[in-house]
Amino acid sequence: MTGPRVLLLEDSPADAELALAALADGGLDCVADTAGGREAFERQFAPDRYDIVLADYSLPGYTGLDALATVRAADPLLPFILVSGALGEERAVEALRAGANDFVLKENLGRLAPAVVRALEECRQRRAHQATQTALELSERRFRAIVEDQTELILRMLPDLTVTFVNGAYCRYFGRTPAQLLGKSVLEHMLPEEHVNARRFLAGITPATPAFERDSRVKDGTGAERWMHWASRGLFDARGTLAEIQSVGRDVTELKRAMDELGAARERLQQLSRRLLEVQEAERSHLARELHDDIGQSLTALKLNLEALARGRDGAALEARIGEALETTRHTLERVRQLSLNLRPLQLDDLGLAAALRSHLDRQAVLGHLAPHFDLQEVPPKLDADIETACFRVAQEAINNIVRHAGAANVWLRLFVAGERLALSVRDDGKGFEVGAAQKRAAAGESLGVVSMEERVALAGGSLQIHSTPGQGTVIVASFALRTG
Repeated sequence: MTGPRVLLLEDSPADAELALAALADGGLDCVADTAGGREAFERQFAPDRYDIVLADYSLPGYTGLDALATVRAADPLLPFILVSGALGEERAVEALRAGANDFVLKENLGRLAPAVVRALEECRQRRAHQATQTALELSERRFRAIVEDQTELILRMLPDLTVTFVNGAYCRYFGRTPAQLLGKSVLEHMLPEEHVNARRFLAGITPATPAFERDSRVKDGTGAERWMHWASRGLFDARGTLAEIQSVGRDVTELKRAMDELGAARERLQQLSRRLLEVQEAERSHLARELHDDIGQSLTALKLNLEALARGRDGAALEARIGEALETTRHTLERVRQLSLNLRPLQLDDLGLAAALRSHLDRQAVLGHLAPHFDLQEVPPKLDADIETACFRVAQEAINNIVRHAGAANVWLRLFVAGERLALSVRDDGKGFEVGAAQKRAAAGESLGVVSMEERVALAGGSLQIHSTPGQGTVIVASFALRTG
């Protein structure tokens, strides 16, 4: 293994030979170059060429301190030892202050080799420390660059909740500067009702369970209340003591709102499903009663009349029986027609939406003693089947509600095109109601009408609006993207 590379500044060849011999006697197999003055020294010196510099203190027109200044300007750590015949205490102190590692008197060259070994080892340690420090600084810069580029909020705090670090995203979110946050308790910018939860979660951090996640309410820089999801991890020292907590936050307000809406929609769907089953059974019972009590009895009467006709001989009685049979047949046919129309009007399939709406409006207006008003404006004759069905069912439900509950004198039904959308409007001049209260009852499953209309319109890709005030009537508007069939 090659020994240390030495640059020796010495104008006396004899002294240079003695110094190199002292190094060899000390067990150092050096690779040495000698410079006799300024020009040769400055020409030969380069910081990566030598491991150590040995310099006489006094040379013609040049000193060891001049050489030291040249070396330190190029490399602050390269070992430099003064080797002088006579060096007073003041000069020795001056040399050490200027950056020399050591000085050795020529009359005591036995110290030279140990001094060189010590200086080389100190240099190695300092360079290793410097490399470690440089790597740490680079790592810190990289860490800060990564952290500052994050859109997530990053926070570090001590176990007593004193903030030690926040990234730019955190400051921007809460509308504060680092100076307003660092060294302060994190509780100072948390909602008071979240303090207990924060302490409870932090108390649960242990080496066995160092991480936890939680959602909390916060106020952003504008004062708006938001939801934040925090993922936190405890950092422990070698003894297992909690030293610091790092938390990463992400705004989940929109996600939470969407989840809440999804939960509410799921609840409404469950309520609707239950109500649909109930209504289905009720409708089946109603149809069974209609068929049994009305149509069944009518057909029984018709059967008895026909049997009487078969036995009868009196012309006047025969004519009366035929009249009764015809009336019973007419009534039965009308009831069958009404049941069929209530299930699905044939006009909707045969003549289109406008005709079906007009027919249903007129028929229900007669039953409810209402004055009907129908307005049709520039509507395509054939629309998408889903839209036609949704429009008719909304109108059917709305008009039925008017007949049953509104106490109205007039009902207006309007079908029109606005821009690229088809719109259906049903209006009455009845007693009106509180829309919010009705929607709450619908969400609780107490009323199927509103939910049924909303679901039908939504399934057809439309939107539904209900406007009503007690004492001022009701307006229901359903609109759909215009699609023709």
